[in-house]
Amino acid sequence: MTSRVTNISIPDFNYSRPLDVHRWSDYSEVNDFVNEIYLILKSIKGHENTGKKLVKVLLLDLYVAWSADPDLMIMFSRNNNSYKAKSRYNELHVGKKIIDIVDALVSEEIIHEKRGFNDRKSGISFQSRLWSSDWLKDKFKAAKFNQFHVQSPKTREPIILRDEDKEDIDSYVDTAESIRMRQVLRDYNELLSNTHIDIFDLDKPVVEVMDKKRRIRRIQINQQDKFVRRVFNNGRWDKGGRFYGGWWQRCPREHRFNISMDGWKTSEVDYSGLHIVILYAQEGINYWAEINEDPYQLHGINNIDPEIDLRAAAKLLLLTAINAEDEAKSFRAFRFQAAKGTLEKKMTDEQLGSLLSALRRKHEPIAHKLASGAGIDLMYVDSQIAEKIISFFIYDCKCPILSVHDSFVVPYGYDRFLEQSMQSAFEEVTGITHPVVKHTSEYYDVMEEEPDPNEPEVTELVFPHLAAEPSDRHIQELKLFKEFKGKPHSEPWVPDWSSVY
Repeated sequence: MTSRVTNISIPDFNYSRPLDVHRWSDYSEVNDFVNEIYLILKSIKGHENTGKKLVKVLLLDLYVAWSADPDLMIMFSRNNNSYKAKSRYNELHVGKKIIDIVDALVSEEIIHEKRGFNDRKSGISFQSRLWSSDWLKDKFKAAKFNQFHVQSPKTREPIILRDEDKEDIDSYVDTAESIRMRQVLRDYNELLSNTHIDIFDLDKPVVEVMDKKRRIRRIQINQQDKFVRRVFNNGRWDKGGRFYGGWWQRCPREHRFNISMDGWKTSEVDYSGLHIVILYAQEGINYWAEINEDPYQLHGINNIDPEIDLRAAAKLLLLTAINAEDEAKSFRAFRFQAAKGTLEKKMTDEQLGSLLSALRRKHEPIAHKLASGAGIDLMYVDSQIAEKIISFFIYDCKCPILSVHDSFVVPYGYDRFLEQSMQSAFEEVTGITHPVVKHTSEYYDVMEEEPDPNEPEVTELVFPHLAAEPSDRHIQELKLFKEFKGKPHSEPWVPDWSSVY
């Protein structure tokens, strides 16, 4: 065995993401790169007849991880049952043979591995981690392709149907409706694939956030994590159906302010109290027209610590109760989502029971829906609304749009169209008019006149005077992306200012 180790540093094993079995490329430059390492693998006893496909998938995912952040690791399951080669959700048919390939590449010191474990007594488990050797990283640096050469197959399944145990259902029979939804998603993913979506002021394409357990979590901002799918539950097409996927869904709102699309600044608009308003709509009540008060504002609950932000606690409990099947699960969900070390985390069932009773009194028309498992039905309703909005932007505006469940991000200038679309989609699905939508990014308050068409192209951004300046990384990556895609300097969807303002 040839030693390829130069320096093995101890990585952060928590800084990882799952193996993506949908990495692919048909570019000759990629194939040349894979062939070199594939020949090494074939020289190993027992691998003379190993196919190239799985090697390619693994190497490309390692490359994508490295290009996103050299410190990022890959979570890798060594359980044979994790690889269902014939599943409709495994487009490249990656099977358990990939475990043997990993072992061989580890033995050749092309990649490194930290083996996982499962302690059944303590319930603690750790999935194996993979990362590239310095030798492989040097090969990545010398490769004659870039991150944009790596894509998901266009036929990747975007419609996920799961049973009551949240297991994927492979054998479902398509209906006219599932075929229609799949086509919308494929058109949507094609639009996203051809749009450079970035946080333009980041020097390094990574956002660090603190989770509820006060652990630092790093989110990669890249052009490979843009695939969106819909997930249906309980084996039915009318349960769930929300849109999931895209790094922006995991990105905190304060960072979403600086999202750009093909170098164009964006604006975000969301529904106010979406699920609450839908529940009232199902009872024939227009919440904002007939009640029009803060749904989370409560007073006079004596057994709750006055140091607790009562409104914030009420909001969290109301939203968890909407989605929980019973009170006990609602309380557990509340404490799980409350930030570590906070007073909310320590609230007792008695205190939460008092808070829930107050919410039921405040929202008497929908009290029977709280802690009743109504959430999965509400998700289906909001997914119908989201699909109508997304479809309007795909087919009418021909303009990119990002879904964050109850909010949407569009290029600045299209926020006016977005507001109108959100209003009409809500009315069409629920039969209730005039939902409250609001901007979360008020760029139109800053911008009073249309951009100067003679603005220097040094930044590639339409609004360089708004918020932060774009980073050199963003400028270079955007230029490379446009060249790779053969995109024009100005997209056809760039708004005509006379028509939108």
